[in-house]
This record gives sequence, structure tokens and C-alpha cells, in this order.
Amino acid sequence: MPGLKAFFSGFLCFFLFHYSWLAFSGKTLAQTATLPIAPQLDAPVKVTEITAEHHLILDDGTIVKLAGLLLPTQQDCTRLKAVCPLVEQLTHYLEKTLTNQQAFIAKSPRYFDRYDRLLAQVKSKEGNWIQKEILEQGFARTTSTTASQTDLTPMLHIENQARYARQGIWQLEAFQVLQTDRLDSKTNRFQIIEGIVRTTANVRGTIYLNFGQDWRTDFTIKLEKNNQTAFTNKGADLLETVGRKIRIRGWLFWENGPMISLYTPKQLEYLSIE
Repeated sequence: MPGLKAFFSGFLCFFLFHYSWLAFSGKTLAQTATLPIAPQLDAPVKVTEITAEHHLILDDGTIVKLAGLLLPTQQDCTRLKAVCPLVEQLTHYLEKTLTNQQAFIAKSPRYFDRYDRLLAQVKSKEGNWIQKEILEQGFARTTSTTASQTDLTPMLHIENQARYARQGIWQLEAFQVLQTDRLDSKTNRFQIIEGIVRTTANVRGTIYLNFGQDWRTDFTIKLEKNNQTAFTNKGADLLETVGRKIRIRGWLFWENGPMISLYTPKQLEYLSIE
């Protein structure tokens, strides 16, 4: 019986993994899938201050960065005046909901970034998931590099709904999902881009997904060898994505045309072609 129990346990894990992948693999599924919403958070903390970058300072001095979110700040406001009201609304929401209030985060695992900030999902004292409420109001984009797969799946779902409803930043041209052409002026910032893979290549161990006819100037996704262990078959499956529509999020830079580097499979969403 232990063997049978292990089999069913493994089958359940396999099913849940593939269900969560399918839940955000296409536009229609992203809008209709029923997803688990809030992570289980159990450690009570006291928030004493919200910084200008929208980080939380706890009463023990710990700085908490809201995991999985790329938030507009005053720095964005100086570049784009249209985002200023949203920055003010986000600041007001965080201060009203969390300042001098009890909140909850997960006891473990605990992840710190290179600036010694705790990356955490956060709930208010009433039990409301802060990341969910921020995404619903369109105050942020989801970034895959600071969220676990478990949390990322519903976060992408919530972001998609806010984008389709044109909430918050999704009303502004500067935050729209980009197509793979005319990206030259969009580099050196975080972007969400979607398009159809035209060709793929493995060049001395580095995998490339090309979205145009000329890899020297068109948009490309790059997966370097030292980042391939996180991917199925060390990224070899990506070579079979010709003709598939992909949405990717990450830092857009210039290297033989506009390019985004892959660090985690969570950066990719596979979309249906309409």
C-alpha cells in the first residue's frame, strides 16, 4: 500500500502542476480559470512605515518588499506625469491599510534580496491579500523573478483581468503589452511583450527564440547555458516553439536588436493564437 499511496500522491502533484500551467497559458483560460487566490500566511508582524518605494518597514527594522510586484514610484512619476495620480493612490492605499497595523507574512521560507529586503506576500489584519488588491486596482505589474510559482499563477490571472478591464496603469500607453515590432525606443526598462516565435537556434549552448526574419535586428529571447537548469530538458523544449504565441516579461535591453534574457520559466506565458 505505501507504493500505491506514493503513486496517487505523485499523480496529484502532476495534475496540480499542469492545471496551474494551463490556467495562464492562454487569453481565454486566463479570464475564466478558477484559481486558488490567497497564499497561507501565518506570521504576525507590525508595520510602522511605508517608504517612498512602497516597501514596508516593520517594528523590528526589517524592510519588506512586496513579492511579485513591480510598483510605480515617484521616480516613474517624474518621467511620466500621467502615472502620478496612481502613485498617490497606491501610497494612500498602503498607508491606510498597513501603517501602524498588524499584518501577516509567511514564517517560511524566507527570501531576502541583495539589499537585505525580505521578499514576502502580505495580508492585512483583516486577512486580505495585499498583492491581490494592488493588482486588482491596476497599481502594479507582476514580476516573475520575486514570486514563487504557487503565488505567481493567481497573480498573473489577477493582472490579466485588471488589464482587460483597463484598471489603473493599464489605461496608460506606457504600460501596455507590446508587440514584437518597433521596440527600439522601449529598451532599458521592464516590459511585457508578446508575439509569435519565427525561428529558434542553439548557438554554442545558448538558446535563442527569434520573433522576426533578421535576428540581428528583430526581437529575441535568450536563454544562456548557466540559466537552463530551471527549464524542462534544460531549455531544449524551447527549440520546438516555432509558430507558438508567447508573452514574456522582463528587462528589455539591446543586443543584436531588442532582447530579453530568460532566468526562469515563470517569465513565459503560452497564448492561444486567435
